[in-house]
Amino acid sequence: MTSPSEFLERYGVVLLGFDGPICAAFSGSSDREFFLELQALFPERLPERLRAGPDPFAVLEHALQHDGLVERVEQKLRQLEIRAVSRASPTPAAAELLRALHGRGVRAAVVSNLSEHAVQAYLHARGLAGSVAAVSARTSSQLAELKPAPFLLQQAMNQLGAAAEECVMIGDSAADLEAARHAGTAIIAYGAEPSERERFEPHQPDAIIGSMAELVTTAP
Repeated sequence: MTSPSEFLERYGVVLLGFDGPICAAFSGSSDREFFLELQALFPERLPERLRAGPDPFAVLEHALQHDGLVERVEQKLRQLEIRAVSRASPTPAAAELLRALHGRGVRAAVVSNLSEHAVQAYLHARGLAGSVAAVSARTSSQLAELKPAPFLLQQAMNQLGAAAEECVMIGDSAADLEAARHAGTAIIAYGAEPSERERFEPHQPDAIIGSMAELVTTAP
């Protein structure tokens, strides 16, 4: 049986989600903090469905209903994400994996619905920017470009001049897996808890891991 690390070694390009595979981006921030700062941009009280379980991207989508507001909301969301990642907890063994890939000459790209500024800020603060060959993340309010659409993965592959068959995506959400499936890459699903890993099975990833340490190898 092929181990996850052996499976990973088949590929010359590794695409990784950010929030989950690399860090818990919002671990140092509260949903309420995010919600109140975004709510302040709207002229009316946000719908209850958005208040019950604050989802920044759902709020951004709601802003499309207001002329000229979506860009302001995206800009505020970008600021909040940059602040959030400064407090984020790193995913165990993620930094080791990125450095091991770089040491083996494997190119890694971060693919995220979060803002490119936030991803870059985290990588630079943690000394990981040199281990990442490309970042493909949100740069505008164009929601159609975000995962589960394959656009960000395809953009990363174009930046690296890589074909889909050379790439494997490491993701921790259904959106990651769906985007990878549409982009034509192999898929490794990451879930720290057994319940998380069970929900990946219907998506039929090529491998499922419970720790990023399962992928770390220093083999040449």
